[in-house]
Amino acid sequence: MILIVESGSTKADWVLIDSDGIKCCFKTKGWNIMLLEEEEMLFRLNQLSELEPYISLVKSVYFYTPGVSIDSAVVSLDQMLHNKFCNADVFVESDLLAAARSVYQGSPLFVSILGTGSNTAFYDGEELEQTSPSLGYILGDEGSGASLGKQLLKAYLYKTMPEDLYFEFSKSYSISKESVLKSVYTQEAPNRFLASYVPFLVANKNHVFVQSLVSKQFDSFIQTHLKSNLVISDYSIAFVGSVAFLFQDILLDLCMKYALKISHFNQSPIQGLVNYHYLNEKINRQ
Repeated sequence: MILIVESGSTKADWVLIDSDGIKCCFKTKGWNIMLLEEEEMLFRLNQLSELEPYISLVKSVYFYTPGVSIDSAVVSLDQMLHNKFCNADVFVESDLLAAARSVYQGSPLFVSILGTGSNTAFYDGEELEQTSPSLGYILGDEGSGASLGKQLLKAYLYKTMPEDLYFEFSKSYSISKESVLKSVYTQEAPNRFLASYVPFLVANKNHVFVQSLVSKQFDSFIQTHLKSNLVISDYSIAFVGSVAFLFQDILLDLCMKYALKISHFNQSPIQGLVNYHYLNEKINRQ
């Protein structure tokens, strides 16, 4: 039996598969191990009652998460998973590898995540080459849900958004400068807080202000993480994540403008990962 965990900063998908297919699946809050303390990770792991009947049967754990560049966090999570699943081999991998494995169809390609955060790498089916660093929601994450939410909140608090949109936002959310600053600077998971305003942008995606805001952020992402690569025009790009999926019309226009080839949009990697690991498990048994 194999446990697959595909996590972003906002949500995580957990799937148990055996030789007959999916045995159990559920969702939890996201695990970004760069932002979680060890005590919090252990607490969350011990709350997963859905897994209890299967713990001794799990032979492999594939845990895909943001934050794997922090070695100490990877070591902590790896040890917790080993302690929980005593009979299993444990692999803690990046969310970027999860995205790449979920969309790979035999030909090398670029993979771009646009969800709560953003990231890009080149994948040839074996090696993942990250061509520009991921700097997180403060310094980077161009085009991400966190970045879009930040721009939206700035426009609201500065009162630079159009009057009609300002009115709609005021009806939808009861916020103040103080509450926003507290959430961003003192509360847990500020990137998730910022990305929580993306649904408002989706609901108003036909508004010219929203289209301009999203387009500028996507353009920054393309310039920083795609156009900067000298071979970007030689390969297609797969976009993974809810932000890319929900605003794919804007991304399509921009990629057409820059003569970039899109292979497809994938809102969530989990089904592709199930297919990937199920196929590998069948091959290994032969």
